[in-house]
Amino acid sequence: MFTIAGCTKKTDVFVFDCVIYDHRVDTPVSNAAVTMSVQNAVGGFNPNFNVVGTATTDANGRFYIEVDKAVYYSYRLEVSHPQHFEGTFAINPDDVPFSTAYANTFNLEPKAWIATSVFNQNGSQTVTFALDAETDECTNCCTDNARIIQGFPVDTTFVCQVYGQQTANINGTYVDNNGGIFQIAESAFVPAFDTTTINIIY
Repeated sequence: MFTIAGCTKKTDVFVFDCVIYDHRVDTPVSNAAVTMSVQNAVGGFNPNFNVVGTATTDANGRFYIEVDKAVYYSYRLEVSHPQHFEGTFAINPDDVPFSTAYANTFNLEPKAWIATSVFNQNGSQTVTFALDAETDECTNCCTDNARIIQGFPVDTTFVCQVYGQQTANINGTYVDNNGGIFQIAESAFVPAFDTTTINIIY
């Protein structure tokens, strides 16, 4: 008598088989840290999220997490990587299959930096400018708020973070010693994972 032994598929877990990708650079994100948390529905609504699994993406950006089958109000996926902005993604429990793996691709935005160099070489007393670029909401991220710099001399640099692989624009005006108003219009392509310098000379 011969016994044929086979692999037994788990039926007591939800399976998440997903990919972390950088669409701007068009490449998978390897070695990203992934944390899966859930809002448990047992005993009524609980606003707190509990960690139920962690993983690290492989060379193809893929990760695999198993979660014990239960009733959940929500899943939350948190992803971090040194060269990318952190990502937080909500997964609707209604979208999680009962007997097959949940598969999806989640996008992370690449980090880049803009160094705005402001140099007053003509004795002008006032310059106003604003940066237009896509960015995140981190504490050192760029904003589109206008800067007003007065006085002479001025030789300074402002550094902030934006998404990589985009064109950033700086627009503004400066006033010369005779009261004339002149336009500032500078732009530069900002590659991912690097610092791009944009000069304002007035």
